[in-house]
Amino acid sequence: MKLFDSHVHYEDAQFNQDRIERLNHLKETDVKMVLNCCSDVEVFDTVLNIVDQFDFAYGSIGIHPHWTLETPDDYLDRIRECVKHPKIVAIGEMGLDYFWNEPKELQKRIFREQLSLAKELNMPVIIHDRDAHEDTIEILEEFKPKGVLHRYSGPVEILERAFDLGMYVSFNNDLSYPEWNEAPIACLMATPWDRLLIETDCPYAAPYKRKEERCEAEDVRNVVKMIAELRGVSEEFVAQKSYENALRVYEIK
Repeated sequence: MKLFDSHVHYEDAQFNQDRIERLNHLKETDVKMVLNCCSDVEVFDTVLNIVDQFDFAYGSIGIHPHWTLETPDDYLDRIRECVKHPKIVAIGEMGLDYFWNEPKELQKRIFREQLSLAKELNMPVIIHDRDAHEDTIEILEEFKPKGVLHRYSGPVEILERAFDLGMYVSFNNDLSYPEWNEAPIACLMATPWDRLLIETDCPYAAPYKRKEERCEAEDVRNVVKMIAELRGVSEEFVAQKSYENALRVYEIK
């Protein structure tokens, strides 16, 4: 079975002590490709180093809404330079997060600026949307990007508007958490097979039974198992569809 974890964060500080070891370990698992996402300018170089060192790793470069206050004025120039790397295949993650206290108008400005750059460069985007569903989809409808709603768990109606734009959606081990899995399961059941991706968002969101532990990309195997059970198909079918979809949306040959 070949698995493509479409959203990992091995650049995260939680992997500072064993990053190379844990990425090397993936060679012994079913995870054959990962997309290492990005959060802020401080980790741009770490993401580039990961994709340089590991054949199976691709990356994105962008500003997560949680880091908008720390974002320097020249961040777009830095993104523009980084995405020249042939293994940087998307811009993000970007978007809106109203759970925390970053100024909403600043988040919207940096979101729009990154979407504009992605449109200029004809690159897919990776979208973070937390408690900001209507504002997020309205801005996406304004720019009409290609890309992925990552770890989405909002209303199905918003997701369907994203599908109308041609976007994809990725699911992770949130499906296993009984206290908040109703929304992601509803979204999963409404997702066409040609728009579905799998992810871990590691080191965050380990499977529920190990919720206090660090998550790693091989935990995407649990996501495949849950989707297969919920949708009544084989795990091999889920793995194949999500792998093909990830290659397509990130335009990886």
